[in-house]
Amino acid sequence: MPQKIPLQVVDDHNEALNFYYKLIARNKIPFQDMCLVHFDSHPDLASPESISTEQFTDRHHLLDNITISDWILPAVYQQHFTTIIWIKPPWATQIPIGKHSIEIGKDECGLLKTSSHLPYYVSDLCYCENLVEMRTFDLFVVEMSLDQDNTKDCWNIISMILQNRKWCLDIDMDFYSTQNPFKTILGRHFDFVHDIFKFEEGRNLEESLRQRQIQLGYMECLCAGNVPTDNQMASYKDVIEKLSHKYPCLKEDISAVKDHVASDEFITDMYYIGQQTELPHHISSESQIKDLLSKTEKLLKLLSCGDHDADLSSKEFDSAIAKVDLPVAITLARSEYDEYSSPETLDSVHCALICLLKRLYNIPSEVQCPKMK
Repeated sequence: MPQKIPLQVVDDHNEALNFYYKLIARNKIPFQDMCLVHFDSHPDLASPESISTEQFTDRHHLLDNITISDWILPAVYQQHFTTIIWIKPPWATQIPIGKHSIEIGKDECGLLKTSSHLPYYVSDLCYCENLVEMRTFDLFVVEMSLDQDNTKDCWNIISMILQNRKWCLDIDMDFYSTQNPFKTILGRHFDFVHDIFKFEEGRNLEESLRQRQIQLGYMECLCAGNVPTDNQMASYKDVIEKLSHKYPCLKEDISAVKDHVASDEFITDMYYIGQQTELPHHISSESQIKDLLSKTEKLLKLLSCGDHDADLSSKEFDSAIAKVDLPVAITLARSEYDEYSSPETLDSVHCALICLLKRLYNIPSEVQCPKMK
């Protein structure tokens, strides 16, 4: 009987990091150079805004200051994870499919930033050219298809990356069906808010950054009800002209949204919506969920056992019967309270995942399916 694989079910996805830290402290998993295999409708690869890299060593302070969108990069900076494999559903388009070598490091304020030109980072103003104490990690973005069974293609890529590597398996249940909670929060105002905050790339990186800084600066003034200074008004000129032409009553429109949301975290909410690609929203049918669950099990089984039925003469399956080590730890995120998982199907997805993991791995017996609501 293989050794039991530690498994933790969390609700907020950032709670998974605490589980990994505990396992590292108990020498249950390696301290560094692991790979994270991350099934999710979201990359979760943003940079924390409210904590410096020097504070990453204070585990409790770090865990109190990360969110569901930025919990992975601190572990990358500490070199616990040096490779990330984001397995995404077709409706998640935040980062292009393929391999991305990404540098992260400290900016002049001690905050974690990146030199990556990906719009995912530029739109969030996470880009910084001059970094110190840099780390480089490889991000592989792999799409699991709904239209066809590309499981073996996924496996062929992932198995090569995981050869001779220790890895953690992380699955967010919103991978199978996800909703954008801001659509509900904002209601009829959603399209307006998305339009005034959306990121538009410029002709080059410098122009993209400058336009984004000006745009968000002006939006912050409007949302906070502040009066821009003369210097600010001069820099905001272009964005004011553009928005005023489209929305003649822009201030009144924003006030209406603020009244509708009635949230002290209005600006933060708007930053989420103001990404280049809006947060994915795809309520999957029952058949789509079953299909993705079946492909998940098939992929994980291939990783564990190899493909003994593959054409061994084919160059693309040169290591077809090779298998990789079992994951050293497993985390499942329900994403219920942040409302990214579809509530109608969450418990059934949760139960199906527990059942398939029990078929594949020796997981703790106390891990049970949830009581169906």
